[in-house]
Formats: sequence, C-alpha cells, structure tokens
Amino acid sequence: MKRMCLACFIVLIGIFVAILCPHVSAGEGETVEKATLRVGVEDRKDLSLTIYNSGIALVKDTRFIQFSKGLNLAEISDLSANMDATSVSFTSLTDPDGLSTVEHNFDYGINNRQAFLEKYIGKDIWLVLDGIRISAKLISVDGQGRLVVDLDGRIILDPPGSIELPQLPSKIITHPTLTWYVESDWIRRHEVEIAYLTSGLNWSADYVCTLDDKDEKCVLTGWVTLNNNSETTYRDAHLRLIAGNIHMLPGFESTRGTMKTMMVAESTVNHGIGFEGKSGFEYYTYSLPEKTTVVANQLKQVQLLEASNVPLKKLYILERPVVHYVYEKDVQPGQIETVSAKAVLEFINNKESDLGIPLPAGRVRVYKALVDKSMDFIGEDAISHIPRDETVRLYVGDAFDVIGERMVTDFKIVEKSREEAYCIKVRNKKDEDIKVAVIERFYGDWTISSPVPHEKPDANTVVFNVDVPKGSEVEILFRVHIRLE
Repeated sequence: MKRMCLACFIVLIGIFVAILCPHVSAGEGETVEKATLRVGVEDRKDLSLTIYNSGIALVKDTRFIQFSKGLNLAEISDLSANMDATSVSFTSLTDPDGLSTVEHNFDYGINNRQAFLEKYIGKDIWLVLDGIRISAKLISVDGQGRLVVDLDGRIILDPPGSIELPQLPSKIITHPTLTWYVESDWIRRHEVEIAYLTSGLNWSADYVCTLDDKDEKCVLTGWVTLNNNSETTYRDAHLRLIAGNIHMLPGFESTRGTMKTMMVAESTVNHGIGFEGKSGFEYYTYSLPEKTTVVANQLKQVQLLEASNVPLKKLYILERPVVHYVYEKDVQPGQIETVSAKAVLEFINNKESDLGIPLPAGRVRVYKALVDKSMDFIGEDAISHIPRDETVRLYVGDAFDVIGERMVTDFKIVEKSREEAYCIKVRNKKDEDIKVAVIERFYGDWTISSPVPHEKPDANTVVFNVDVPKGSEVEILFRVHIRLE
C-alpha cells in the first residue's frame, strides 16, 4: 500500500512539473509560437569563404540551431556587415523539408554616433555642461551628429556640452544581425547553412621574378594578397579563391554606402602552406588546404608558388608608339622618328619550366641578381590570367643601347590608293650580338613588299626579325600599298 502511494505521489509530481515546465518535457506534438533563438558564433560548426578577384565573396556559414515546433524567430549574429541581404539563402542540412522560411530581415546595427542618437529622437536625453546635468528632448540629428533639442519649450540648435543618453533599449541591435522567421515541423536541432554574398573582400596575385646574372633563368615566386575591408573577421575559415572574370550586374554594393579605407595594414605569411588549384566551370579555383583566419581591415599574404629554375629569353622589340591609320595626312618624305627598343622577358608556363599551373592575373616585379650577390630592381609588368602551357611576356623597360630610327622615304596617293616607303635603322650599341623584332602595324586593305624576310601574324601586323651584331647597324627597307576604298 505504501509502495502504491509512493508511486502515485511520484506520478503526480511528474505531471505537476510537466505543466509548469512545458519546454522541458515537450514532445514532438507541442507548438511554440515565435520562440526567439539567438544564434552566435559559439553555435558555428564550419565557415567557408570563397573570394573572387572582383571585390565580392561568397560566405557559407554552417551553424547548429535548436528549433521548436511552429514559428521560430532566429537572430543570427556575427555576419558580414557588408552583406548583400538579397543574396541570402538558408538550407537545413539535417532535414531540408522540415523547415520553411517565412521571411528574413538584415539589420546592420548601430555603429556610429548618428545611428545611436537617431534611436532617441522624440525621447528625453541629458545635456552635461560644467558638471550641470539638464534634461532635454531630442528633436533631430543630422549627418554630422549635430543636435536640435527642445529645452523647456525653447528650440536649441547644436547645444554645447556633452550628451548623456538613457539606458539602451533592449530591442536596439548594436551589431549586424540577420532575423530569420522560420516554420519548423518538429522540435529538432538542425545544422543550417547560411550562404550570402558580401562586398569588401578582394584578392590579387603578386609575383617576384629574380633573374640570374646571365639573364637565362629566373626564380619566380607567387603570392596571394588578400584584402579584407569588410569590417568582419572570418575565423578558422576554409579559403577558396576564384580566378576569372565573372559577369556581375551593376549596382551590387553594400547598402551602407562607401566602405571605409583600411586602417590597419598587416602582412601575414604562412610558410609551407600553398594553394591547391583546380578548374571549375570556366574559372580556376585555388584552395588553401589548411583553415585560416582573415582578420578585419587586414592585408594578408599566402604563398601561391615557388619555381626556382625557370628558363627565359630576353627579347628586344621595336615598335612605333603611334598607331598608323590610312587617313593620316601628315606623312611626308624625310620624316624621322627615333624610339628605344623594349626589353621583354619571355618564359613558358609549363612543367618543363618548373611551373605548369594556371597563373592568376597580377603584378610581376622583376629583380636582377648581380655578381656581388646584390640585387637591382629592373622593372615590373602586369599579366592577365595565364593558362598552363601559354607564353608569358614581361615588358620591364626600354633598352638603353638598342635604338631604332624610322624614316619615311616615299609617299604618294595614286588612283584611290596610297603608297608609303620606309627605312628603319636598328643600332646595337651593346657588347654582344642580339636579335630584334621590328613591329609595324597598318589598318585597312594593305600589302607590303620588302627584301627583308618578314611575317604577318594577323591582318594588321608585320614583324621583321633581324640579327644585329654588336656595335653595328642594320637597315630594313619596305614599301606598303594601302587601298583607300
């Protein structure tokens, strides 16, 4: 009998606790309306950051969220302040059909003086001057934070003294927060992926090319430079970089306006950690095998490649700096133009050159190792995206000792056509024999004749490749016939 009474007593206690604490003992049939869930960085499982070299990034943020059955309000913080709120997507990786989105809102949060003061328009504040605290009603505040207040029926513009505000209302959001209204079929813990685009993140490639003392080989080192100007830190993120020109419609930028300039410049080098590359769609993806942290307002560098034995050639190119059009009227016999030859370095992006991976677009700085072990900076150039097995050419400067002189020897217009004749002298003042490529460009319907061998690589270009012995001069004679109709 006593055992039965004790059992009944325990059952009654259980029922009483269940009534008072429905959230503790709730089953799957329970409905809870608008349960507010605050989801912070402590709920994060994983973070993936894909940065494009066009100033945007794709963020995939995976978090655990415990949903109640019915309508839930999830406040998700620690997101990018420069998020494009129209690009947000939510996916339950646990049960995609178990959640349905009702709506979502993105609040950038209060981040400056004006934003704080605007929350108190129409409310009482305190003005503090010389230790005296005076109550006033805030009427308005402008973009520079200047106030208009009501002080005992008098309107005061930009009052002196400091400002003291009442306690911050609990509903005011002080940091970027995404509010997600979601309907859940059951009480369940979901792994949710939040994906969105954000501005303020960019990357570029920077290369250092160091020539040997004979200009026959070089050491090529590539670095990826990340610029995080998004005011958000991405901790322990899987990092992917996309090289290629993606199509974007105009108008995508942070709705907060112009982003702030970088306040802190910090260079971080991860030794021994390189990117792994692979193709995807029409672009190329570089993935960092280890997780990394991309800090807000930070410039970060990670090594991309290092090739220590790249064969190269040094080329000399002479080309007219002004484009030649068929309607030019100022061509006169005896005209002379003098130009220095361009010094160009050429190598092939293949495995034989210790390379063979797609090279993302970037700046190449070129140095030369001297006999005394010192180095000189000899120029720089920019490269576009270079696929494997393609030729790379770097224009590093003008050759001091290789000069071209271009003289018009004849000019006439005959029966809807014009004829021009030229003599180009190439002078080599160096102490070695060199090869020089002389490039001429013409537009329209044209033909050329010359005793010097030449090539026509395209419809507008002719190239003379000539050997110029040291301390000598070589002449190139040619005549071009251009139809005017």
